[in-house]
Amino acid sequence: MDALYRFFVQFELYIYLTLAIGAIFSARSLWKVWVEWRTSVFGLEKELSFQKVRIYGSLFILLMMIGLTLFCLVTFVVPFLPSTTFRMTPTANLLQTPAATLSAQDLTAQIGSPVATVFAGSPGCIAEQVFISSPLPGSNVKGKIILTGTVNVPSFGFFKYEYASIGSDNWTTIAAKDQIVKNGDLGAWDTSQMTPGDYQLRLLVTDNLGKALPPCILQIHVLAP
Repeated sequence: MDALYRFFVQFELYIYLTLAIGAIFSARSLWKVWVEWRTSVFGLEKELSFQKVRIYGSLFILLMMIGLTLFCLVTFVVPFLPSTTFRMTPTANLLQTPAATLSAQDLTAQIGSPVATVFAGSPGCIAEQVFISSPLPGSNVKGKIILTGTVNVPSFGFFKYEYASIGSDNWTTIAAKDQIVKNGDLGAWDTSQMTPGDYQLRLLVTDNLGKALPPCILQIHVLAP
């Protein structure tokens, strides 16, 4: 099943294209046999035309359902699956730079640009690649806030943002997305039900091969609502 998920994510566009071609073909054929059925006079001829209507109609509906199922799976299910679902190697401690993943320096070297400025928070916070611009490290937050920043890396898969108490490895996922963001809205976080105190907030990006990049982690303080 894990291999199937990876296949859907990697070849999503090609599958959509194949389904679209099939849907166009079946819709065109359905229209022709529909006209043929409506204009038929004799009973046998009308019955044969109606059988074709059912065949091409069923094919069209089937292709549309497959496309809708794939869209729901990739958009609403895959981003919320554990990152181990996509991982080809044993799970590493995401609070450290995994040996099997790209370091901040390797990542910038891969895209052929100079080493980017590393912002406060952790080595995984890299300008124009993986970076939280708001809230800032050490800032106070309360109620519902909007996280802004950038997720723009080669072979992008999906990202999620999580929080944990200071000194804890028990991360709680807030939300996830499978779209690249450039200096924009990463998502919302409602802190109104949280116990006031110091927390870690991290942005974790996974590429389309299931490799988790070094997370961007910063410390913030949650105030009482």
